[in-house]
Amino acid sequence: MAGHALCAGAGGAREVSKVEAVVPLFELPDDVRELKARARAFVEREIWPIEDKVARTEEIDLADVAMLRRKAKAEGFSMLNMPARLGGKDLSMLGQVGIEEEAGRATNGLGFTVADRGPRELVEMATEDQIQRFVAPIMRGEAREAWAVTEPGAGSDVSGITTAAVKDGSDWVINGEKWFVTDADTSAFFIVLAWAGSEQSLFLVRRDNPGVKFIRFPHFMHDPYISKHAEMRFVDCRVQDADRVPASGDEGAKAWFTAERLFIAARACGTAERLIELARSWAQERVAYGHPIADYQGVQFPLADSLTELAAARLLTYYAAAEFDRGGDARIAHGKAAMAKLFASEMIARVTDRALQIFGGRGFMQEHVANRYYREVRVDRIWEGTSEIQRLIIARGLLKRGPAPYVS
Repeated sequence: MAGHALCAGAGGAREVSKVEAVVPLFELPDDVRELKARARAFVEREIWPIEDKVARTEEIDLADVAMLRRKAKAEGFSMLNMPARLGGKDLSMLGQVGIEEEAGRATNGLGFTVADRGPRELVEMATEDQIQRFVAPIMRGEAREAWAVTEPGAGSDVSGITTAAVKDGSDWVINGEKWFVTDADTSAFFIVLAWAGSEQSLFLVRRDNPGVKFIRFPHFMHDPYISKHAEMRFVDCRVQDADRVPASGDEGAKAWFTAERLFIAARACGTAERLIELARSWAQERVAYGHPIADYQGVQFPLADSLTELAAARLLTYYAAAEFDRGGDARIAHGKAAMAKLFASEMIARVTDRALQIFGGRGFMQEHVANRYYREVRVDRIWEGTSEIQRLIIARGLLKRGPAPYVS
């Protein structure tokens, strides 16, 4: 039976054509494929030249960032995740992951200019008044926001925060310290997680509030980077009750973490593909002992391992994004996002290290793309929940619900 295979079913064996047998395990919808293709073209055409400039100057020109954002908006990439009623496109999580994957093909965080999302999680929890006062300016390109969650004594353990809001008449008075507040240098307001009595709440605090104090903007391993991460204090910071988000702060933070972990996983996949492409090309060009080094198994095997791990990470990330879009149990989506983030963030560490090894001394040069990625991807195993926390989330879900919900 040439050209056919046998598949056992309830009614016995049946013939399956080879064409049917090799249908991709996960096929992206046509609109997502088209969006990814446009995003990749934008990254290579518009961002890579700026990336090269940053490598030469070792700094990011904010005028270049503003220019990239304008161009990305003109090409229809801005705020795609936001509701249509606010001017967005209601882009699926799978579509957002597709754009984030292409964003990972740029260094220095410059890919965020094409993956320019709005605060969808806030929209799902906020009042209409809050949406008009805080979110609408973002949609018009007049403002940006920053989440203030992590503290000196509470990172992945969000329940350990000590920032507190105390009711005073019709206002709330917030006191506490936040670290690693990404985009704090450009944000118009902060989404602050704080205790309000016995429950956690989110408060919308404007940058010009007299109670907002910036301690410093530390330098990090991945600098120069598109965004800065502030250490800041809220000192007797008074906000009106209308600026307290009515939904649970804990659930709001969890929804944000779920999305962010999927985006980290997606960017890791984009980075891995670019590094594998570059390492492959270099291995075919570089000659040692009379042969391209691609002829040697010592180079072939690391490339094979990297490609295999990339394929697995990408499928897991798409699978988790599709689960999010199905709108089922948020706890399952949270667990699958943890699985994707864990595997992809550890995958990219290995892929980057192997690529740098293939490039040899050139890869160790500060200006080389492998060097830049080597410094940048290390944080993927830390921010938005360490690898250890991801394992804890996965293990708790497994012990509570069994494996089936996470693999079906």
